[in-house]
Amino acid sequence: MKIQKKLLQCIAFAMLAILFSACEDGENGTNGINGIDGMDGQDGEGLVGSYDFSNLRPLATMAPGFSDVKISALISSTDTLTTTSGGNFSIGGSADGAGAIINSNGNIALLSNFEDHYAVARIILDPETLEPLQGDYMLNSSVDDYARQCSGTMWESAIHGGSENIFISASETWHYVNKGIDPEASPTPNQPARRFPAMGQFGFENAVPLPQNAYPGSTVIIGGDDDYGFFGEGGGSVTLYYSTNGDADFDGGQAYVLRLAANNGIVDGEPADESDINFRQSYAVEFVPIPNPSSLNTVQDWDNASDDVNAFEFVRVEDIDYGKGSDAAARNIYIAITGRGPNRGTPNDWGTGYKLELDANNPLTGTLTQIISGNTDTNNADGNMPLLQSPDNICVTNNYIYWQEDPNSFDRQHQAFIWQTDLNGQNATPVLQIDYDPLLDAIDDSALDSDGFNGEFGALFDITDKVTNPQASSIFVLCLQPHYWESDNYAGIDGHDNGFGQPSGFAPREDRQGSQIVILEGLPR
Repeated sequence: MKIQKKLLQCIAFAMLAILFSACEDGENGTNGINGIDGMDGQDGEGLVGSYDFSNLRPLATMAPGFSDVKISALISSTDTLTTTSGGNFSIGGSADGAGAIINSNGNIALLSNFEDHYAVARIILDPETLEPLQGDYMLNSSVDDYARQCSGTMWESAIHGGSENIFISASETWHYVNKGIDPEASPTPNQPARRFPAMGQFGFENAVPLPQNAYPGSTVIIGGDDDYGFFGEGGGSVTLYYSTNGDADFDGGQAYVLRLAANNGIVDGEPADESDINFRQSYAVEFVPIPNPSSLNTVQDWDNASDDVNAFEFVRVEDIDYGKGSDAAARNIYIAITGRGPNRGTPNDWGTGYKLELDANNPLTGTLTQIISGNTDTNNADGNMPLLQSPDNICVTNNYIYWQEDPNSFDRQHQAFIWQTDLNGQNATPVLQIDYDPLLDAIDDSALDSDGFNGEFGALFDITDKVTNPQASSIFVLCLQPHYWESDNYAGIDGHDNGFGQPSGFAPREDRQGSQIVILEGLPR
């Protein structure tokens, strides 16, 4: 079985080499990926990272072109830490959105959403060694109407403004208001979190604040609506919360949605969607306010209000990040659109990615350009990445964009990749691949699903500036979601064992998955 899996992985990487050698814009960076000998990591062979603290090996494999990047398993669901009160802590399923700060004790406080446990946890790390020291759930599934905590972003006061550090956690189902968690608070996981109703109610995947000096004196938070028409007739929106009442005002601003500008937002009397634009052509766009927000009570109300102002319709806005390195770069917003899969009748089958360049003086205007697309043989058939499948999370550095796949709903017959492109979406190169069926049954009685491509990635973000080891260079946190890893051991691991009595519509696997957080050392920035 292991030999067969290894062969399939070799074939997948070989396919990359063949297909991308013929791609446009020099996208042949995968040459030489014709096998992964010595890279399956089982029993610790291959790469040996500096931050292996888990009793489980890393559940991902670096591509040969990134063999200098060390991958270490920081913590897995099989590991146990001590809580603040002296109890036991283990991470739940689907580690997703995450962020980190240096806390008042000088340690790193890493907060992460655990999507399939509807929970948020905090892990304290030693700032020099990154050894996990303590863990607590800050929010569990017993509160906030079983809101599914998806992506999240840390509001760091030194970067984003104000005097508070706040983990902004987005909710895509069951409760559609973004939440705020104090990363240094005493754990009260059974108490509802702070809410930000002024940002609106959408199927939020993430809510990303821009740095305070991108627009001095203002608060700007970009949101993504993971919708394809589920809540109404329209698709998903890119949202914006904007306040001119200072750089840390979460309540007194206005919610906006993106649309094409200069009367181009209406096509045959309907809002424009992804079928109305051409690959790598730039379009003037504007954010328009949602009228009478105080009268809107449900996510359907907000979706209908977006349609009424002709919001541009994307097929599932999954994640958002901004450029790094300068205030000007931070006004460049990058957006991952996951698509819906083939034969679903939508204008985006395999997924796309966009660059939104905001005006230097006004965050309400800018230009929008589609810079990557998996739609090479479908929809407009003008894409550039023939193996791209369902881009989900995204990480932007000074020089690169990392696009992370989620092939759980539809796939191109390979496990989830992370791709690297330049800031214009060119020179696509695979970075790593999530491992499939990594023999977890050797240490855990998990029920492994051997059919389908059922793994994805959560947050990928840079913590280099928070690591005090002078030899540390380019340290990234990456959350892994191997959805095949299911076990009754993890039911109620967040402290709320509901006996699988969730509201109608929850899949049977919810609340019983494991996951892992890894460190990538040396990833190019």
